[in-house]
Amino acid sequence: MYIKEIAASFYPWDLADEGVETCIDNVVRLCDVNSVYLVGLMHKEKRPLDQLYYPHNPKRKFYIPEDSRVYYQMDEANFANTPLKPLYSNEEFLKQKNWLNELVTYARKKELKVGVEISHTIYDADIAERDYPEILQRNVYGEPVGGEKIIDQRVLCPNHDYVREYIKALFYDTALNNDIDYIQSCLVMFYEGRPLQNDYDREIANVLGVLHGGCFCQSCAHKAKAMGYNWDQIKHDMTELYDIATERELMDMMTLSLLDQGNLLATGLLLEYPSFYQWLEFRTKSITELFKDIYGSIKRANPKVEFRYNTYIRYPELGGMNFASIRDYVDSVRESDYSEQSGDLKRLELKRQKILKIRRAIGYEKDLLAGVGIRMNANEEIVRESLKMLGKLGIDGISLGHYDGATFARLQAVKEGMIEGEILMQQGKHAET
Repeated sequence: MYIKEIAASFYPWDLADEGVETCIDNVVRLCDVNSVYLVGLMHKEKRPLDQLYYPHNPKRKFYIPEDSRVYYQMDEANFANTPLKPLYSNEEFLKQKNWLNELVTYARKKELKVGVEISHTIYDADIAERDYPEILQRNVYGEPVGGEKIIDQRVLCPNHDYVREYIKALFYDTALNNDIDYIQSCLVMFYEGRPLQNDYDREIANVLGVLHGGCFCQSCAHKAKAMGYNWDQIKHDMTELYDIATERELMDMMTLSLLDQGNLLATGLLLEYPSFYQWLEFRTKSITELFKDIYGSIKRANPKVEFRYNTYIRYPELGGMNFASIRDYVDSVRESDYSEQSGDLKRLELKRQKILKIRRAIGYEKDLLAGVGIRMNANEEIVRESLKMLGKLGIDGISLGHYDGATFARLQAVKEGMIEGEILMQQGKHAET
């Protein structure tokens, strides 16, 4: 099977600590990478993720980034339609350089494809809550919602005008002012909630878990009403279901137990609460509209820049993402399943299912890249086995996750797995290593 691309990501502190040339040379030498990208707007999380220490960083054992900082320069004139402006690092060793330009300069010398990622969260949550609390996603009781542990508890509502204009400006400016081939993003959509009892394998647990998410802010209310939805009925019914999902009262606990232990399908629940489906549909229409705006912004700035969406949750549809609806507004999709890092070969089946689900929705005209986990509990065997499986799935590329937590042995295993899986690189501008 032929693929077009093997991509590797770097964080600005990787480049600062190890050196741009060292980072790029390592991935090209060890696993024939022909595409590199900078995580240029990064959310707040410990690096390396879920490992105590870096395996090969010569200057620090770990790093905790600031919340949602941009690591390359932007023109604030492009943000005239929103009070939200790009926030930059205050760290001395990072703020002196345009790290995207640093990566691009050396990558072009190596004739590599180059991109940048706008990551999960795009604005400091503390500043947002202090200065613009109205832009935060909220549950049925008006409380801020968001991810847990890795991503900050508070995320922005894509239906607020300030947020929508800020997002459009981020992508427009990035495509306009940088020598890149693609912009990748794992932008948080609507917070998808969390499945009941963390049971990701039961349909009803996942669907009811969405009630932990949002959004029920004034911007969503205004937009839903303009679309013709009965927002008052939606909010009334979603409040009832939220109380059940969160066991707000003793009777809610009883009802949840019956739902949890019975065999009601999500179909049955949606038939019982038509407004539940309407709320999910409204969220999907909102996200599709957002992707249309992002895609248009990128293409107006530079038609040659590719927009690549990077999935970040098991069921993107619970966050408002319908791949069949957004396929006209993306050029490629990266499925960021990192089952390899579980250390369990059986988990690779989930990766296979997710890739096939996306392929069905986006068709064969759009490129589909498979993420490969090369950190944490991944080992050389599971990396090789994953590549052998991917060789049978008709993917268009491989994207490694991530260099900072990878051992060189696991990077080498990527090349070995490609050989065993008979994955070959198409020849072309960015295909030679």
